[in-house]
Amino acid sequence: MSETELPASAEARRPTPFPRLPDSPIIQAIVLGAFAGALFFFHLGTYGLWEPDESRYAEIAREMFLSGNLIVPHLNYVAYIEKPPLLYWLGALWMALFGVNEFAARFTSALAALSGVIATWFFARRTLGSARGLLAGAILATSALYAEMAQALTTDMLLTALVTIALFAFFLHWREGGRWCWTAYLATALGVLAKGPVAVAIPVLAMAAFLWWEGELRGAIARFHAIAGAVIVVAIAAPWFIAISLREPGFVDFYFIGEHIRRFFQSSYSHGGPAYYYVPVILGGMLPWTLFAPFISWREIVRTASGRFCCIGSIVIVALFSAASAKLIPYVLPAFPLFAVVIADGVATRVRQIRADTAGAPGGFAAAAAVLAILGAGALGAALLAAHLRTPYAIFGRRAIGAIGIVGMIGGITASALFIRRRIEAAFAVVIAATALALIAGSYVRLELEPLRSYADLAHAIADKAPPDARIVCYPRYVQALPFYTGRRIILVGPPTELAFGAAHAPDAGQYFFHSLADAMRLWNAPGPVVLVIDVWDLDRLRGSLGDFTVIGSEWQKRAVLKNREPR
Repeated sequence: MSETELPASAEARRPTPFPRLPDSPIIQAIVLGAFAGALFFFHLGTYGLWEPDESRYAEIAREMFLSGNLIVPHLNYVAYIEKPPLLYWLGALWMALFGVNEFAARFTSALAALSGVIATWFFARRTLGSARGLLAGAILATSALYAEMAQALTTDMLLTALVTIALFAFFLHWREGGRWCWTAYLATALGVLAKGPVAVAIPVLAMAAFLWWEGELRGAIARFHAIAGAVIVVAIAAPWFIAISLREPGFVDFYFIGEHIRRFFQSSYSHGGPAYYYVPVILGGMLPWTLFAPFISWREIVRTASGRFCCIGSIVIVALFSAASAKLIPYVLPAFPLFAVVIADGVATRVRQIRADTAGAPGGFAAAAAVLAILGAGALGAALLAAHLRTPYAIFGRRAIGAIGIVGMIGGITASALFIRRRIEAAFAVVIAATALALIAGSYVRLELEPLRSYADLAHAIADKAPPDARIVCYPRYVQALPFYTGRRIILVGPPTELAFGAAHAPDAGQYFFHSLADAMRLWNAPGPVVLVIDVWDLDRLRGSLGDFTVIGSEWQKRAVLKNREPR
């Protein structure tokens, strides 16, 4: 019987050179969950929300929690309908449990990332064996971009977790039958509520491509109970879309036409990028594991159905997002769990070949570890030369970057030496441990970069020092963190940007949305206390026109100034 024809039980028992934990799935899930959880939840609530995404999504959840309006998301107290509500529902739930704070705001992303790791482990364990499952989970947890986004409040990690569950459940239904397809449809429906129709497109296109490759596309609708599945997805996801369409005129055009069709086809509508945009994202985002990918056994991977599925699925995901005009780094995250399974299987198979003396010494792995050490040396050099670099990020983050560099150097050198001595299991254990330590050090980079990426301290200063009845005016751009930390509605003077829909439909928009410098000065000179949040260069330019004021908050390039009631 060929490897492609191995039944599930035989495939799961394929030999592997990696050490095993006890084969109990409960013990393995606990160990892997504790390892990944330590990476994802470390420092989760100890630094301010970063601009703009984290502050935006946290404020929407806060307003939903306080208002009890679960249908129409609001940002700065006007309707915000660019995304479905699942992230906000969960954020409001955690705020009810943990309080209104950064930990509650980011909890969904960390929990979703942990769920993705467990789903990847479960899938790889069930199709490739226990040790490969643990390795796949560890690879995903220690992939640089995945671990970074686990601590970032965006919709991408929640979508990634749900799409991962849907993809793996669809494959298991194809292989084993049973009830797996219902799990897939439930995850797909929740994915739609997390980020829209893309949650349907990814698993459907990936599964269709795999079935076509296998020559089994015919009859797929009946085999996967697709009609009943579509009913489930619609029954779960459609009620919110119907309710908000009735509540907010213009939603259908804004959301479905603008946020999906225009965003897909018009680069000017959102963030554009070349067709190869995601190549460096994947190469850098999967570090350190992309260093080992050139030396794994790709031919062996595609001999198994699960290997072919993961390869085809990852290609479909990358191609789908590459074809879209709008591109952002986290969009490609749903491919990472598939990459992790492929790399884990390839590495384990390659090591088995080396142990059998059929493929020579592990020189490729030793070279990959040496490159890891070189990258670590580069990070250390950047930290030492931070004062001579043009970017302030290197200066503010130099201590944590230096720690990452030291860990990378020591880990890479140690692993390379172990590979050369053919202590392969120990070498990969060092790679995993060193990467985990580097990621923990990376969380300190977030702390050090907080003054550059967050206005939490500025907002706290306003909340503490401004009179309760003071109006807060932003000029010339909206600072997302202000309503979250101050609990107050912000007056915007300048382009409404993502508040444009809400501003156009709010009955009191004339009191909170203005356009010109003359409007800002009129608000400043109106009776009553006023706080003006302004860029430092604009403050210098307007200092003579503002009269007597006090600077009550300062963070990076922003200042908060309070108009003095009486001249000094």
